[in-house]
Amino acid sequence: MSESGAFLQSARDRFGVLNLSYWFLGASPELPDRMTWLSTYDESYMAIYMRDYTPLKDKAFQICFQRLLPLDWDEVRSTEQSVQDIHDVAEQYGVGRHGISIPIRDPGVGDAMFSINFECEDRHWLEVRQQLVNNIHLFAHYYHLRMKGVIAARPVTAEFDLSPREREVLRWAADGKTAWETAQLIGVSERAIRLYTENAMNKLRAKTKTQAVAIAMKNAILH
Repeated sequence: MSESGAFLQSARDRFGVLNLSYWFLGASPELPDRMTWLSTYDESYMAIYMRDYTPLKDKAFQICFQRLLPLDWDEVRSTEQSVQDIHDVAEQYGVGRHGISIPIRDPGVGDAMFSINFECEDRHWLEVRQQLVNNIHLFAHYYHLRMKGVIAARPVTAEFDLSPREREVLRWAADGKTAWETAQLIGVSERAIRLYTENAMNKLRAKTKTQAVAIAMKNAILH
């Protein structure tokens, strides 16, 4: 997964966009722990999104998969308050105002969504949007084909889908480190550590951090 994430970052730089994001929802989007999300967004924003929203609560996903053509974020931001709320939070973490989400339907495998994020003045967006769709639409489908093989090759324990940072935080917790100590060790805020911990607990269906560590160790998630 780390290699796929690095590939996404290099593609972002090559296309000259602000962020790229890939969601794979699998054949059963009702199961949050089956979701896969790779993006170039700020990790703190990703942690907040997974804690407060997820695709199950994000209307943009429902609208996107009701169509075949790419979805302009402006189309849903003005009609759905919940989407507006998500964008307000995202912009606080460096996510640009404008974006496009491309639905990818793969019968028998699942749904995927590839998003392009860009920052420009509103008056230039229509022109920029068309260029982005032309340049990145084919790449989005190529990336999905690449990711299908990676996801299929994951071991059974990967069904919990903990991010590398969530695993790292649990490893330090297993060593007896507090949230403050872990924050100092890996160079992020204590608030971010608590968000990673909460997300890991939710994915592992644990009621406490100690229980999350125990479940992770039992399932050989922490190496």
